[in-house]
Formats: sequence, C-alpha cells, structure tokens
Amino acid sequence: VADMKGGLAASLFAIQMLREHGVELAGDLLFQSVIGEEAGEAGTLVALERGYQADYAVVVDTSNLHMQGQGGVITGWITIESPTTLHDGMRARTIHAGGGVRGASAIEKMAKIITALQELERDWAVMKAYPGFAAGSNTINPAVIEGGRHAAFIADRCALWITVHFYPNESYEQIIREIEDHVGRAAAADLWLRDHPPVFRWGGRSMIEERGEIFPSLELDTEHPALAQLQAAYESELGEAPVVDMSPTVTDAGWFAHAGIPAVLFGPGELKHAHAVDESIDPDQLVRFAQIMARFIASWCNTPKEAKE
Repeated sequence: VADMKGGLAASLFAIQMLREHGVELAGDLLFQSVIGEEAGEAGTLVALERGYQADYAVVVDTSNLHMQGQGGVITGWITIESPTTLHDGMRARTIHAGGGVRGASAIEKMAKIITALQELERDWAVMKAYPGFAAGSNTINPAVIEGGRHAAFIADRCALWITVHFYPNESYEQIIREIEDHVGRAAAADLWLRDHPPVFRWGGRSMIEERGEIFPSLELDTEHPALAQLQAAYESELGEAPVVDMSPTVTDAGWFAHAGIPAVLFGPGELKHAHAVDESIDPDQLVRFAQIMARFIASWCNTPKEAKE
C-alpha cells in the first residue's frame, strides 16, 4: 500500500471528491494505473508509445509527500565469447612460451573488463556530482557473472550483468556511450580482446523474460508552473512549504521526462515501508495527499494553455 496502491487509491478519491462537489475541469485529466514497473516496464512506457500526452505528470509513487526528481538506472549484459572451444589440456599452449595457440579464458578476460568498469566508476565518483545525492551515488555494480561450460574446457564464454546508477542530468543513452567507449578502449589494449571484443546488450522490457530494465532519470524543473501550483496546494492544505528534493530510488517518472513530458514524483508513504513484509501507510497522510491532489487538479486543469508554457 505504500508502494504504491495507496497513492493510486487516494488519487482516485481526489477525482471523486471533485466530481461530488461539482468542480468542472476545463482541461483534460488522465489517470493511469499501469503494471510492470517492478519487473521491467510493461505499463507507463507502453502508454507513452501509444501516444498519451500531457502538459504535466504527477507520479504518485512513494515519496512521503516530498516533491522529487530522481536519478536513473540501467542494467546491461557484457559478453565475451571465443570462436573456438579448447580442451583444458590446451591451456599450457595458450599461456606458455612456444605454445603457438592464441587462446584465452573468457572468464579471465572478463576480469579485465571488470577492472575497467571499476576505473570508470571511480572517475565518475571524482568528477561527477548532483545536488541532493551523496558523492559517489553513481555506481557500476557487477551484479551477476556467468561463464564456462565444464571443468574440462577453457571457458569460451563469459557474461557479466551490471547495474548502473546515474544522475538526473544524465540520460541512459549517454551512460551507455561512456561505458562502451571506456570498455572498448580497454579491450583494444588487450591482444586477444582486440580480435574478440565484448558485446553489449542494454536494458530490456522485462526483468523476467529479457533480464534487463531501464529507469530513465528525471531532472526536476523547479521553475515549472505546475510544480508551483502543486506547492501552493500543499501549503494551502498543510500550512507549510513542501520538501523539494531527490528520491533515493527510481520510479516510472523518468519515462515521462524521457518522452518530453515534465513530471514530478509526489506520493504518500515512506520508502522504508515499501517492499516490506508488513507494508503499511499512515491513513492520515493518505487523506492529506488526496486533499492536496484535489486542490492541484482543480487549479492546474483550469489553467489556460498559454499559462502552462
């Protein structure tokens, strides 16, 4: 209920309140309840691909009523594969003088790739930063490694699954280019990898089927008139200014930004309660959230188009 059925239910209740009180909206209001965020992306991305558009999007995922932007996450597979499969007895001829066989263990070569990724990760930590994030939040995690076929053979294939966190002012396309360029240069410096370079596969639409996912980043536009109206609704309802900061996690909000739709993450519930065994939410916060959303919808959806730009 914290992540994020509470936010969806309270949003529907806000819409119901407006209807019951006869509040008419001059503009269109779209409510999307979609699936798939935890398992890749089956919902929000598909809705956008089908052509749904808006002047502004409020993603009601867990934020404890903070108004937030977010970094991004992308997963990728890096695969090294030999065109030949050698018996374990051939190893001596691939590593000792006079052997005459330019063979290699894909597992050992992947160790070089991991080292290159660690070098890039350290450079990012030194050279990149973003307000609201602790230094070094941009990471490259070697999460899963799969290699070899049997102890009687030299490993002819190795695949590494990485998870990459990046900042709101970066796109996943940019991150892909940086990683592929750096790893490619490291591979070019190795005599065997130069002829058998690593292959990359990024993201995917299903963590279950494709074992990959993408969460684009969301850089919050603090000057956007919709955010100003949402802040005003919050202040009118609670009598204090809202917290505007960055989410420590990722949501569907980045897909709106990637599609050119300004967005904000604003929802009830605390992140520590999400994915918990006894997931819970403060019911009073649900009510407050619904009241804020009702005020915001009534204001934003009755704002002339020219004032939204």
